[in-house]
Order: sequence, then structure tokens, then C-alpha cells
Amino acid sequence: PLTVPNRVVLAPLAGIGNWCVRLQARRYGAGLTVSEMVSSHAIHYRNEKTLVELLRIDPRERAADLPHGPDGIIAVQLFGQDPEIMRSAAATAAERGADVIDLNMGCPVPKVCRTGAGAALLKDPDTAVAVARAAAEGSGLPVTVKLRSGQKKGDVDGAALAVRLAEEAGVAAIGFHPRSAQVHHKGVPDYDLAAEVVQALDGRSAVTRNTGTTSWCAQAMQGLSSGWTCPQDEQAYWLTPSTCGRPTLVAGYSRAASGRRFHGNDRDWPTSKYSATTTPCCSI
Repeated sequence: PLTVPNRVVLAPLAGIGNWCVRLQARRYGAGLTVSEMVSSHAIHYRNEKTLVELLRIDPRERAADLPHGPDGIIAVQLFGQDPEIMRSAAATAAERGADVIDLNMGCPVPKVCRTGAGAALLKDPDTAVAVARAAAEGSGLPVTVKLRSGQKKGDVDGAALAVRLAEEAGVAAIGFHPRSAQVHHKGVPDYDLAAEVVQALDGRSAVTRNTGTTSWCAQAMQGLSSGWTCPQDEQAYWLTPSTCGRPTLVAGYSRAASGRRFHGNDRDWPTSKYSATTTPCCSI
């Protein structure tokens, strides 16, 4: 299994999370970085920009002199609603060097949902499970899935889907955003629902709870031979657009994740690219 070396993760950033941004996050200590969201159809149909730019994993992201050396994990996030096309796209992502396939089933953007992908899959659980299973079969890699609570405020379809993905598709982890697609990042997340998801999964898959800016491991999860397990009560910080111009945020959150003091000011955060904690968080 893969080991995530610490609890600091660069989240998938559409239009932003290319290899350059991921490399900066790695230099400041992120244990796991995720690509921007990539269309499975574009990969399958060999779109040149997608293959050359969006799927690029630069050798410098694996450099031995980075924090965690070559052990930092790179995930490629895919979206799509066709299982066979996802199987093909996931295989290509694996060939290009991905360590993990992350599936976006929570994107609220209309042009994504109109294709039946993203948050539209919350209302089509059979297809969602088939897509996740195909990604695992095509890539041979651990598969993680991003979900929301539902399409509209008050919906809880995402909670039920999380259980099915763990039971029927064997996903290694669920990134659960306890807001509906309708509200995007507005309002207060439903943390009680996130806790119910953790209880419902009961060790079959790990859960990270996402609020749009940060997320944390909700509870230790055991039981999957290839599963993602996190020490109980430890936090995993998903860093988003605020890191783009301030890569020291990565080191700062890494310091906080290891229990060391930090304040919301750059001068209080370590600036060395070697300052990140190396306490392992997860195994995939």
C-alpha cells in the first residue's frame, strides 16, 4: 500500500493545479497533491492539450531532495459519467504516473452536471458505482471519490452513495463535502451528516470531511486490505486557492498538523521547504 507521509494535501484546483503548483506544494511539505479536474472523455479521445498539459507529472515532483523525497503521492482527479470511458481514462492516468485516481462526483458547475457527471451522479448511484469500479479496474490503483451531501439543500443522497461506493466499488476513501451542490461553498456545512457518514461506513473506507477550504480525517478507518487508514483524531488539511500565492501556507498547516504552534501570519510560519512534518497520516 501507499503511505501518505503527512496530513497536508493540496486539493484539486480547477484551472490551477498543474505540475508547477503541485511542485511548490511539495517543496513546502505537502504529502499528497492532486491534479486539477480532468475530463475522462478528453483523455479517452486523446485531446492533445489534456494529454500534454493536464496529465503531465514532471520528474521534479518526484525529486529525492523534496520533503518526503519520492514518497509524496500524486493523485489525478477525473470526472465523467461513462464507465467504459472512465476505465480507459484511468488506465492512461496510471500510465502517466498517477499514484491514485480521484473521482469528482461533487462538482456543481452546470456544464459538468449537464453531461451527467460531477454532482449529477448523486442522483444516479448505479452509474456512480459503475464509474468508480471501472476506474479501479482500468488503473489498478486506489480510487478515492469526492462527494457532496446532495444536489439541493436538504438532500442526503451523497451519504447513501458513500456507503454504496465503499461496499460495492471498494473505494479507498471518500472526500465528503457536507454542503449541497446548490449552495456551492455558501452556508454552514452539515457536520452532523458527515459524522453519520463515518458511522455508516463503519471502517469500510476512510472519510475526509471537506468544507471547501480545509478538511480533516473524521475517524480512524480500518478493514480494507488496500484501504486508506488514518490515525484517530488526527487532521488532514486540504489546502485550496489561498495557497497559490502563499506556498508557506503548506508549511504552516504542516506545522499545525504536527501539533506545533503557529499563527495566521506568514512570519510565524516556517519558510524552509524542509520544515514540514514527516509524521505519516494514511496508507492507501
